[in-house]
Amino acid sequence: MKNRKAKMLISRVYRRCHPSQWLRVSNRRVVLYLYSGIAREGVKDKRSAAQNRWKNHLRTKGE
Repeated sequence: MKNRKAKMLISRVYRRCHPSQWLRVSNRRVVLYLYSGIAREGVKDKRSAAQNRWKNHLRTKGE
């Protein structure tokens, strides 16, 4: 794991003995990590601002 912030958060998770936890790796990506520091399959990405504008544009146009 290369992300220093994720390593720091993992060490906190390990001390609290949580089996897994969603950790914010960047401001748009959240990853499910095990206490051992292994990233699981779960990854959530936020939409970008441009994608949100397009989604809102379509919603107001009647779709």
